[in-house]
Amino acid sequence: MRIKAVAGTTTLMLLLTCGVGCVPSAPPPHPTNTDLTRAWCGSSGDRIDLRQDGSSRLRLISDAYLSHLLDDLRDTWSDQYVWGTYFDGRRPASAQGTWLLSEHEHEDDDHDDEHRWVRLDFGERTAAATRDPESPERYRFGDALLVSHDGNGFELLALNGRPDQGWSSRFTPCAD
Repeated sequence: MRIKAVAGTTTLMLLLTCGVGCVPSAPPPHPTNTDLTRAWCGSSGDRIDLRQDGSSRLRLISDAYLSHLLDDLRDTWSDQYVWGTYFDGRRPASAQGTWLLSEHEHEDDDHDDEHRWVRLDFGERTAAATRDPESPERYRFGDALLVSHDGNGFELLALNGRPDQGWSSRFTPCAD
């Protein structure tokens, strides 16, 4: 009799667990501009301020995030060359520009994407007259950050390529 009661209780617990655990979870919410208008603190100490008027400011640019921002240039040229050619000889410590919530990673993407992106635009950098002829005359300084929802809230991810390849910097809402 006792064995039947234990077996019955175990079966009931399994059914309840499956009933609760097997319910499909709701998809994460789509972000709005209001959800993203705030200060975002990066995993490497960076800070991005996204303002309601569409302006943005990046401060305390870490080496890790700067490396991500300049990936196209740093694959070929040294830091000193990049600073001298596009940033008047100084390593950028901050940048101001604009931001836009988009369904596409880049402006020229015309395919439907299930992800939402924050496109940061810190302007086009023109090369110094002494640039190497192989380096680009202009460089668009900015990023496309994947908007993700971890179940508790939104976060922004600087990706190492595609979403399945991992992130180089993670931004969560700042505490202040």
